[in-house]
Amino acid sequence: MRFEDQIAQLGDLARPLLHHELRVLANLEPESLKVFWQLWRHFPAERRVAILRDFDALAEDNIDLDFRPVLRACLYDSDAEVRVAAINGLWEDESEATMDRLIALIADVSGAVRVAAVVALATFAHRGELGELSAPATQRVYQALWAAATNPEQPLDVQRRAVEGLGYFTHSNDVQAEIGRAYAHPELAVRESALRAMGRSMQPAWFPFIERELKSPSPALRYEAARAVGELGEEGTPFLPALLPLVDDEDTEISTTAIWALGQVGGASAKRVLQRVARSKDESRRAAATEALEEINI
Repeated sequence: MRFEDQIAQLGDLARPLLHHELRVLANLEPESLKVFWQLWRHFPAERRVAILRDFDALAEDNIDLDFRPVLRACLYDSDAEVRVAAINGLWEDESEATMDRLIALIADVSGAVRVAAVVALATFAHRGELGELSAPATQRVYQALWAAATNPEQPLDVQRRAVEGLGYFTHSNDVQAEIGRAYAHPELAVRESALRAMGRSMQPAWFPFIERELKSPSPALRYEAARAVGELGEEGTPFLPALLPLVDDEDTEISTTAIWALGQVGGASAKRVLQRVARSKDESRRAAATEALEEINI
């Protein structure tokens, strides 16, 4: 079957999506990508979204399948949901070209696309802080996230997600002040983002706030505090007494996050608790503890 025909049949809603047929979209060269794009634009939006969401499972089964050329092209798709799916699918893409496209998407007409873009840019912020990005690229990420976080014209979800990404710029006094403002915000979701940023910044000044929220009556804040402890790694050791009760929290998401955090912090006491939880009758907690133990034993 010709390449054009293989692509065209993927857009037929009367046919089920078959994983082996999606392989034709991997590793596309520029000429093939042009052919793909001409046909893709006429697919129903729901089929385009479904195809992009299937890429992760396919690439997981076969690391030789590279769908990034298609995903990058779909950052320009006319449908907002497709653009969001493309952003999410590029979570391992480290190219500056993709980074710059994500920065441009902070001005997208869709709020959902803007949120997805700032969330994805956090990875680049982290790489910049680690010295894995060029100085000019790191500055572009910083400026984009700062503008998004401090622009009252942006939706609140965009602003708070931008604060999360800014958390990686640990040496910026402006960023630390912005995290403090977010933590004082009346909206719970913004305070959640502030806690996530606190964990990423690893600044000792935030430690008392993280410890306090480990005991919060709010499940959302307990979850973010546990996650923040995990972000701290070995520096989270002083938080273990407050973190350990969350391993048995009635909220499974909080419990598994606390278990993950123990694996990140490490140490003898964390290992003992994880060994206990690894014998739990609860499948999700048992799996999380087993994975966390593997992290400690690396």
